[in-house]
Amino acid sequence: MDDNEKIHLLSQELIPVIDDLDEKPKQIVLEHIEACDECKNLYTEMMDVDKEIPEHAYDKEVEIKPLKKLVQFNKGLKLLLIAVRAIILFYVTYSSFQFYDLESPGVVLQNFQGGILLFYFPAAVFLLVFTFTFFNKKWLWISLTADAIIIFLFGNMLQFFF
Repeated sequence: MDDNEKIHLLSQELIPVIDDLDEKPKQIVLEHIEACDECKNLYTEMMDVDKEIPEHAYDKEVEIKPLKKLVQFNKGLKLLLIAVRAIILFYVTYSSFQFYDLESPGVVLQNFQGGILLFYFPAAVFLLVFTFTFFNKKWLWISLTADAIIIFLFGNMLQFFF
């Protein structure tokens, strides 16, 4: 096989992707197309096929709406995070009021604050990491603020009721 046959075979392989070639190989293929009738026919057929494919004019931007199921899943996940916090808070409050005695309300508050540190704080840390990973910064700050209020101020707010 001589050099002309090699160039002919390579040109036939490269004609469909001629627009993607670098400048030097593209020039070699175009020079061969000018000299070879078979490759010239293949090149014109490829150009005709490209002209037949209509190009879509993207004159206006189309707003991509989020998938409905994904939005519902996102809302459901947010509600689940709130529900987990509420259930843990309810459990801590309920278990601390089991020991409620009119003579010693301080025991109830200490039990409540201990339950918050033992149960709510680790769950809050996990839920904050989860929120940081899967939600935007707004939800992270809302969750962080709510958890800080519950951990640091909720026990003090219960003192007003005793």
